Parts: sequence; structure tokens; C-alpha cells
Amino acid sequence: MSEKRIDIPITGMRCAACANRIEKGRFRMDGVKEVAVNFATEKAAVTVESDAADLPAIRAKIQSLGYEVTERDLHLQLTGMTCAACSARIEKVLSRMSGVYNVNVNLALETGRVSWDRSNYHRCTA
Repeated sequence: MSEKRIDIPITGMRCAACANRIEKGRFRMDGVKEVAVNFATEKAAVTVESDAADLPAIRAKIQSLGYEVTERDLHLQLTGMTCAACSARIEKVLSRMSGVYNVNVNLALETGRVSWDRSNYHRCTA
């Protein structure tokens, strides 16, 4: 399995102890290898096995500890898709980009929604 690092922006931390609380938050989840939180940058660097990581569960875990995960939604109008394989390919490529949490492509409506951390947009690698 391949690994990837995801930077998750977090708000609500007031001190280094908050960052430590998130790190010690017992991220014993399938697919999560390591969690390192930086109070100064307000981000958690989460190393995951890309095939097994459940990013919504990781966000929910951080939120259950009393902190907020900040993200942006991008709504797309997509044209040219002819089958489910087209929409699956778009989801797969976009989900590999740094800072992307969730991708949903709707073939019938020709739309897409990407949840992402805007601060990572310049480091995207598809």
C-alpha cells in the first residue's frame, strides 16, 4: 500500500498542549500511520495508507476532541463525461491532490464537489 501525507487545518488550539492532546487523541484507525500536530501552523500532518484511510472519520475524531477542521468547498460544472468510469477517474485524480479531503462527482448532473484546504492548493500533485 502506498502512503501519503495530508495536512489538515485545525482551529481552536490555544497552546502546545492542545496540539499534544490531538496527537494523543488515539488515532487508532485503519489506514492512519502517524499524526503530528503543529500548533504554530495550526495543522495536523497525518500520514495515511491511501487505500485504507477514512478521512471523514479522521476529521470527526479531531472534532470530537473539541477542535474544528477548516476546509473549503469547490463546486464544479463538468462536461464531457460519458460513463461512470469517467466520473470515477475524476474522483480518483482529484482525491490524490494535496489538501483534498473529499471528492464527489455526479455523472447525471455533470457536477462535482471538492472539499479541500485552500492553503495547500499550490502544492497539488495529480
